Amino acid sequence: MPTFSHGKDAVILLDNTNLSTTLTDASLSLTADVAETSTFSSSSKTYVAGLKDGTATLSGYFESSSPDADAEYLAQLGGTGAAFSIAPIGYTRGNAVSFGTTLETSYDRSADVGSVVAVAVAFQFSGDAHNGKSLLTPTAVTSSSNQTSVDFGAAGTNGGAGVLHCTVSSGSPTLDVKIQTSADNASFSDYITFTQATGTTSELKTSASNPARYARAVLTFGGSGSITAAVGFAQG
Repeated sequence: MPTFSHGKDAVILLDNTNLSTTLTDASLSLTADVAETSTFSSSSKTYVAGLKDGTATLSGYFESSSPDADAEYLAQLGGTGAAFSIAPIGYTRGNAVSFGTTLETSYDRSADVGSVVAVAVAFQFSGDAHNGKSLLTPTAVTSSSNQTSVDFGAAGTNGGAGVLHCTVSSGSPTLDVKIQTSADNASFSDYITFTQATGTTSELKTSASNPARYARAVLTFGGSGSITAAVGFAQG
């Protein structure tokens, strides 16, 4: 029997901001161009796949305090792009996550006398929209750890990508995050190493080498306080 999921647990991360508590709707659209290859001898039209594309739209309520979603939307509009993640059933380790670099293309606010001030935001993916799984549930990290691994079913055959979002920071922490992979879920090797985080930040990194079947996040914490971090990983 199929297992269905409620949308109430969706998590949306943009750069160093968790927007989830301000939103009521999040949509991801992935498309691929096709070019016709039919000839005079064809009895039916034929096609070849072309370039992939992706867009995302968010809608919800205006918020300018905690998190300051309004400031994040204004900063991203016309910017050079930022890491974006959408987890439709939550960012719990092992759940599906789609992520990539997005450019914000529009930001609309609307207010009327009988309703809460609403917002609508649109994004264009630049490059691949990676479809993978969470390796780290958004967590306030205060110590070093090797996270429980996630099984991807088989080794990857077309490289891989990882994303790190650090959304809250207190004190004077440092956080080094690696993604490691393993063929047997026992012996792990480094696959992606993110830049050390000393506060709120985000980063998306790719690797052309093929990852092994199992993947995990490795956290090395230093300093004092905490950093709330989330990690996603995709094969291919």
